[in-house]
Amino acid sequence: MGKDRLLSIEDQFSFYGAYHTHPVNIGIHLVCIPTIFYTTLVLLHGLSSRALATFDVPLPQFLGLSALLPLDVTVSFLLASAYATYFILLEPAAGLMYAPVLLAMGHFSNVVYDTVPNAMKITGYVWAAAWIAQFIGHGKFEGRAPALFTSLFQSLVLAVFFVFLEAAFFLGYRPELHKRVQNRIGVSVAEYRRGRAEAARAKAS
Repeated sequence: MGKDRLLSIEDQFSFYGAYHTHPVNIGIHLVCIPTIFYTTLVLLHGLSSRALATFDVPLPQFLGLSALLPLDVTVSFLLASAYATYFILLEPAAGLMYAPVLLAMGHFSNVVYDTVPNAMKITGYVWAAAWIAQFIGHGKFEGRAPALFTSLFQSLVLAVFFVFLEAAFFLGYRPELHKRVQNRIGVSVAEYRRGRAEAARAKAS
């Protein structure tokens, strides 16, 4: 994957979107992808829960909370930061809106791991259930194998941004971009279905 394509929101979104066109499958992913991402952050503490650094983050006074938030920089927090950085490079405005959510996930994965009894066991069950739900969405509703089997990077990384952009587009974010992406998705899906039909005819003959 070339650098230009890696940082092209139209290329990235239209690829992933072509595997997610059925409303039920999209709905499943809107719930399950953030769930998988967050539970993955919690599970990563099983590999390393040690804080690489700790510092205090000032909080706005109007929140009525403690003036400083102690923040542990863990592997999970760094991963969330890396995702946020890539999304900002890919689509700056939406990426900047989404970054606080991702960073909060990174922080609260630390909190859950440190404070919730049996956190790893519970998180593992939720993680597995979310993956199963997604495969059901593809098999029963989409009728197409997940993008996971075509591009591991785009499935594990871009998926996290896909759900945010789907919601943003629904709320009116950059309608021109949304229209261009939808047109490309339509062409891609039509080509895929035409290829399946030709393969089925060839097999039957």
